[in-house]
Amino acid sequence: MVMKEMELQENGSIERENGNRDLIIHMEAMLKSVELPLVSNCCIYKVPQKIRKVNEGAYTPSIVSIGPFHYGDKRLQSMEDLKLRYLKSFLERTQKGLGDCIGYIKRSEEIIRSSYSEIIEQGSDDFVRIILTDACFIIEYFLRSLEWTQEDPLLSKPWLRCDVKLDLILLENQLPWFVLEELFNLTEPSCFNGEVSSFFDVAFHYFRVHFLQSILPGVDSNKFTINYFHEHYQQYIMKPDQVSMQLHNLTDLLRAFYLPPDRLPKREREIVKHLYSASQLREAGVKLHVGLERSALELQFTKGVFTIPRFEVCHWTEILIRNVIAFEQCHYPFQTYITDYIILLDFLIDTSQDVDTLVNKGIMINTLGDSKAVANMVNNLCLNVVQENINSGYIYLSRKLNCFYEDPSHKYKAIFMHDYFSTPWKIASFIAAILLLLLTLVQAICSIISLP
Repeated sequence: MVMKEMELQENGSIERENGNRDLIIHMEAMLKSVELPLVSNCCIYKVPQKIRKVNEGAYTPSIVSIGPFHYGDKRLQSMEDLKLRYLKSFLERTQKGLGDCIGYIKRSEEIIRSSYSEIIEQGSDDFVRIILTDACFIIEYFLRSLEWTQEDPLLSKPWLRCDVKLDLILLENQLPWFVLEELFNLTEPSCFNGEVSSFFDVAFHYFRVHFLQSILPGVDSNKFTINYFHEHYQQYIMKPDQVSMQLHNLTDLLRAFYLPPDRLPKREREIVKHLYSASQLREAGVKLHVGLERSALELQFTKGVFTIPRFEVCHWTEILIRNVIAFEQCHYPFQTYITDYIILLDFLIDTSQDVDTLVNKGIMINTLGDSKAVANMVNNLCLNVVQENINSGYIYLSRKLNCFYEDPSHKYKAIFMHDYFSTPWKIASFIAAILLLLLTLVQAICSIISLP
């Protein structure tokens, strides 16, 4: 009886296995096609949907497509012919021909494809053509920006230059840095003002002119040369065979501009949960001063003085910051230094009054004009962003500021200042009340003295 039951169970198992054989074969074939790389080469990402949906336009190119993610978008087709003209001009600069450039991209195709976070639909020839055309367009455009050819179809139109620049910083609109670097090295040795000799130098010049004063307002623009950057930011531009941070794309370059020179701050496995706003801190007696640090991220609080480097808010600020934050979320999830700064700024700016406070102190330059719009923008920059650790300096900074504000003596001082010194009329009323009190006191004393 037992033997018969075992036989039936065994037959049932065999029947189930036979019934699932097609599924087993199909899934085994799927698993064989899956390769798990030991090291990921991915450095260009589709922005996570929960972040993207907050402001779709901040992550979507408006005039030019770079790379495969947005290729084929009908809105961007008008630039394709111009990119071919730039490709032709680039080839005229090179020591090599079109075949050599195509050969390089073909040999690197696998690693280039693996640089993107999603599977690329284009076939080999189409993919190589897209990468080569877009890379040569970028290099040629950067070189022309240095030469400043006023007859150029892009350089001669300021509005178009602005749109192209914004599209070139978008995370989804990138090429791997090493592709741009290698193709640049095929050009004849170029030298502009004795400084430009590599693709990094050309890219530095292109972005430095337009972004420096907003990103590093404390640094003298005449001193912030390529040599200065090489000296103080060497850790961000080391060659791939060296163990250090490396640039991966143009969005990464702009992130490096923000980072403090020489070394990165330590991080703590916690987050800032609360910090009083700029206007609250000012009313509590905190003195807000403009900082002249070499990095916008270097905030300090000493002896009641809160030092914040000057920063500018303009029409492209949101696009730049959003894409750098998205890149940190995808590529530097445990080194989110720019995200840290924006989160702290979000605490400091709650309302238009906080914006006005920072503007009045010379800390913020608001070229948008609308204080409420700036407050709303800052408050939305980190929506749906995940943060598990933070710049350790910001932890200590927020604790010191909160303790200062919550000190009873500072609170009473804040109430007193708000009630009696917040407006010229209150100040005048307070002085009048004091004078009236003094006159009443003098009159009372005189009355007492005059008594027999």
